[in-house]
Amino acid sequence: MSRHPNLAALEALLAQVRHTDVATFLRHMMAIHPPGRLPARTAFDPLAVPALLPGLVLVHVEYRPDGAPRLFIKVAGERIRDAAPMAVMNRYVDELLLGGERRVIADTRQTVIDTGTAYYWYGAPRMKFKLDFANLEYVHCPLAEDGETIDHILSFFHYEGTA
Repeated sequence: MSRHPNLAALEALLAQVRHTDVATFLRHMMAIHPPGRLPARTAFDPLAVPALLPGLVLVHVEYRPDGAPRLFIKVAGERIRDAAPMAVMNRYVDELLLGGERRVIADTRQTVIDTGTAYYWYGAPRMKFKLDFANLEYVHCPLAEDGETIDHILSFFHYEGTA
């Protein structure tokens, strides 16, 4: 069985990350990743990484009849809910009234869908938050029940300068 490209992407990202919690998240995602396919949502047990729960976001990817994805934020950890400028949990991204900021949320995850590999960001925030912090570090990871069609994206966020 061939090695899935997302495993190589996760390994490369592990060499770049700055915060230990982001590295812990990546190591866990690598540990649950089967060699030749994407991990299923059911492979991720949040209780295996309890210290990371406040920074996790789980997005369900729903596909419209035309094949276009629609993103539904199923779970947002406490740190995310505290930082977000509005309620995000149990909402579709396209219903969030954020204008260009909505594009940041959608476009980064669209990149995951398009490439089938994890997406990483470190730098100044590209949208407004309620919290004051220096930089943002996050990673979006694809999940697929059938090992191929991305049906969830699991993310971990670290706000630099916060607990």
